[in-house]
Amino acid sequence: MLHLARTLAHRLVLLSRRRARPDPALLGPLPGGEEHVRLRLAVAGDVGHPSAELDATVAAIARSMEHVPLDGLVLLGDNVYPDGDPALVHDAVLAPFAPVLEQGVPLLAVLGNHDVQSGRGEQVAAQLGMPGRWYAERLGDVGFIGLDSTRPEDPRQRAWLEEELAASTSAWTVVTLHHPPYSAGWHGSDRAVRRSFEPVFRRFGVDLVLAGHEHDYQRSLPQGTTTYVVSGAATHLRPTARRSFTAAAWATHHFVDLRVVGDELLLRAVDHAGLVFDGVALPSASRTDSMSRPAVG
Repeated sequence: MLHLARTLAHRLVLLSRRRARPDPALLGPLPGGEEHVRLRLAVAGDVGHPSAELDATVAAIARSMEHVPLDGLVLLGDNVYPDGDPALVHDAVLAPFAPVLEQGVPLLAVLGNHDVQSGRGEQVAAQLGMPGRWYAERLGDVGFIGLDSTRPEDPRQRAWLEEELAASTSAWTVVTLHHPPYSAGWHGSDRAVRRSFEPVFRRFGVDLVLAGHEHDYQRSLPQGTTTYVVSGAATHLRPTARRSFTAAAWATHHFVDLRVVGDELLLRAVDHAGLVFDGVALPSASRTDSMSRPAVG
């Protein structure tokens, strides 16, 4: 009943947010400090090829930590190009991200198609500190779930996901995976991932799904209760496009800044100069006044 109430309340909020415009208050320079930041994550995707562009992405994240520390670094798969050699995890991930990780920031990663290409996904996951190919963490008010989108039709994963979401009491649920259920980019939407997971996301009122795979930035219009974001441009870049479900699409190197501030989950896309080019505020579905107050984004 709790999940049903959350889902219904969140759907009413989203009716007033269908245009999903970026929140003007979130654009511009990334804030050096905000009051009441209860959680902060940095998110990057498709990082597995060291390059000057990746170094610039890491530098932007590190600079942002000078005033507001991070509670986690989220990597959205394709961590080790070209084929997921566990021996390359240090050079592909741990060394480039040392300016962040050496400050004690926990690493929260998921597997991508390149990470499992040689059949050694478990070893790559272990090197990245993942507890399994899919897992869950409680990060303050956020229920964090990492899925293995290279195995979307594995019945064990779906059963586990349903059990995990059914037991959750988090104010927000954030799911991370590699292949995007909604994408207007080079690869397009992954239909197998959408078919397997979206009904579960809708049933339990998942707030945010973060994916990589596409070397761009995209944010969807809310699909049911869920906003889908693609962030795969930490090192490589490709042109992107728009579809009927698109709210924002940029071919820009970036990372995603995710914060719980007050009673909102704030998502900002941040370029190498530290400028926010897209942002959206996701209110907690349990907030009592959210049904009457139009929400931006």
